[in-house]
Amino acid sequence: MTGKSRVLGLMALQEKARIAGTLADLREAARQKDEAERMVSRLHDALARQSKGAGVRLAAEVMAERAMAAQILTEAERHRMKREAFATQMAEEQAKLARQEHRHQTLADKAKAARRGEAEERQAARDAAQPPRRR
Repeated sequence: MTGKSRVLGLMALQEKARIAGTLADLREAARQKDEAERMVSRLHDALARQSKGAGVRLAAEVMAERAMAAQILTEAERHRMKREAFATQMAEEQAKLARQEHRHQTLADKAKAARRGEAEERQAARDAAQPPRRR
């Protein structure tokens, strides 16, 4: 493995390292997106539980409840936006990963073809160095 095949092989390995980095970024974005989804769900559950007051209540309790509901809705909206941002980031990372995998496969195929060509050249040189056979 010399020359062109070595360079192409090293480039393929370098691309494989980039793929590993992209996969790590993709996993992190997925984890954060899932966390944001869970938070939105918990906030909506808290909002549903909060509004189940029975009986007569004071005006101060009603106002405090409304203020808390507004805060919960604001926080839920913030986490929903984070979830959408992470979903977008995941889509970008997946597209980047597809490009990197394609590039890696192309480089690996070119390195394999170059190794095959170099082996054929070495074999041809060995065959040319052999004296002709006697009959």
